[in-house]
Amino acid sequence: MRAALVTHRAGGDARALSHASVLDALWHSMHLVLTLSGLGAQLAHRDVRPPNLARLIKIGGAPVHDPDGLDAMLARYYGIERAAAIDCPLAPIRLAGLGVDPGTAYWLDADPVTLVAGRDDVRLVGVVRDLDPYDAATLIRMLNSHFTTDGIEFVAVRPDAWFVRAPEIVRLRTRPLAAATGRMLRDLLPTGTDGGTWRRWQNEIQMLLHEHPVNTARERDGKAPANSIWFSDGGTRPSHAPSAGVIRTFADSGVAIALASHVDRPARAVPAALDGILADSGNAAVALVVLAATLDVDAIERYWTGPAWTALARSKLDAVTLLTDGANGARAWTARRPGAWRRMMLPFAHHDLAPLFAAARNDD
Repeated sequence: MRAALVTHRAGGDARALSHASVLDALWHSMHLVLTLSGLGAQLAHRDVRPPNLARLIKIGGAPVHDPDGLDAMLARYYGIERAAAIDCPLAPIRLAGLGVDPGTAYWLDADPVTLVAGRDDVRLVGVVRDLDPYDAATLIRMLNSHFTTDGIEFVAVRPDAWFVRAPEIVRLRTRPLAAATGRMLRDLLPTGTDGGTWRRWQNEIQMLLHEHPVNTARERDGKAPANSIWFSDGGTRPSHAPSAGVIRTFADSGVAIALASHVDRPARAVPAALDGILADSGNAAVALVVLAATLDVDAIERYWTGPAWTALARSKLDAVTLLTDGANGARAWTARRPGAWRRMMLPFAHHDLAPLFAAARNDD
């Protein structure tokens, strides 16, 4: 029997809202998406058994895999789809998020990186984010001078945010920076009809940067040289339209902030725990939360996946998706509310995360 909790008057009649109606008003249908960057590495080096995280992964079943990584996977929640043979067009979205209108041009990320030559191949060991403004401007000016007849233009919106504008639409397939970092580059260089041109330009850039005074000074000071450029995430800016699914984003950094701006739903700061999300999601169908990569797995369990499991079991959430990154892309587990019998048995089940993650990594 439903108890009346709230009454109001309309046209002189007192009307009662049922218990279920009140709950519907407080807890509308919502899909929670938690981005847990670096989770797999944490679990690989610690003997931990966070039970609610394990339950969500177990119920999620076989994960969805995206070889282009977390950023490309996040883009899907903002209505940005792409075919397997082309880039996810995140570069113009990032550019717009930094206050620069990309227009209708084709843009790529052009991150300054450090390459190290080995016996058999070259490895990308990291991105250079600590260039001072003067050094960044010096390198950009040199690159634009060299490529002036090729029609490409390099832009450093910030010393740590570089882009390149192509003279026309490019038929190119690149690999995201996260997918290339730490790996040998033989099979990760640009492909496609225009791939040869961009590979040649990368070689020219490496020669230009190899002994540039900026890098000579950096190496003398014990800093990693910016001895190459990594092109990725190219495209033209997708149609600028509000998100049809009404998404609310909680992020303190990363591409999610630019994606949220792209759909006219600016990101909010990440609160301390899931309760802050549930209280601040308005009419959103999807609440997407980007947790800091430095967040300890114990804190994730206590403040996020534990409460998420409880909310899912109590029908306060329709679904919970966990996104993680790895050596060969990103994966997503989506847990939906289990039936009554399974909810009854799950608290007594012990799920070891090691084999769950090992099964997900079997193609790395």
